[in-house]
Amino acid sequence: MRRVFRSALILLGSLAAGYLGLCLFVVYKMTGARGRAPEATPTNAGLDYESVGLTSTDGVRLSGWWIPAGDSRRAAILVHGWGGDKSDEHVLKTAPVYHREGYNVLVLDLRAHGESGGGRRTLGYRETRDVLGALLWTRKRGYRPEDTVLHGWSMGGTTVVRAAPGTGVAAVVQEAGYADLPRLLESAIPRIAGLPRLFVPGVLLAGRLWPDFDPWSVQPGREASKLWKQGVPLFVIHSTIDGVIPIEHAKMFAGAHPGARVWILDGHDHVEAFAHPEYEERLRSFLQGSREA
Repeated sequence: MRRVFRSALILLGSLAAGYLGLCLFVVYKMTGARGRAPEATPTNAGLDYESVGLTSTDGVRLSGWWIPAGDSRRAAILVHGWGGDKSDEHVLKTAPVYHREGYNVLVLDLRAHGESGGGRRTLGYRETRDVLGALLWTRKRGYRPEDTVLHGWSMGGTTVVRAAPGTGVAAVVQEAGYADLPRLLESAIPRIAGLPRLFVPGVLLAGRLWPDFDPWSVQPGREASKLWKQGVPLFVIHSTIDGVIPIEHAKMFAGAHPGARVWILDGHDHVEAFAHPEYEERLRSFLQGSREA
């Protein structure tokens, strides 16, 4: 009997170790750095720019592009999504919209992306420190938070919403972001990793243990509610056929921020709203309205 009991314990221990080990491997792959040189620059969008270096509030070296707009005192900070960088098409197609509206534009590589430093991507957890670092950078150059707009896509959209409360920014634009990371991962992990749903709790726990980021903290629907209470305008853009972030997340943002302007469009996949013929008009209308609010 003791031998059977010992064998059972060994088997259970082996299964538990294998389960946790596989979960840690998934976290390792999902959070690994994605450094790469930009595939394009603002010059491709007809904009003059300069390469700049800045620092997150926790000391990570970040890379960016600064696109000046003459004597304007308005600024916009554009933030890409998970696995992307500052040269993503949707970012470089949107920068001219802000420039035409009279904004100086800072385009940012988040930590562990593009040409920035940092060893791990944390799905919108630590990346808030990058956005706050960008706000400090623009502020030191004379651009007040109340004249600054934050605009992010996917993970970047989630990140700017999480970073904005208490900063006094003029407005926030989030495209195709997720309002609840644990809920998103429930469906994303089986699809990305090819694992059954029973591994989802283990992956979330593994992320909390290493590399020490808390998935349960990345629920920016809560921060959207704070923006509503602080009177910060929010523009939510999402497509009904988004194959990465379900449309329910846009509805969650809208529910948390009753005053949000919400544009739900059809026929454009994840972060492809820039290709819609009404995109520039709608974005500029929001920016103009937020300045008048």
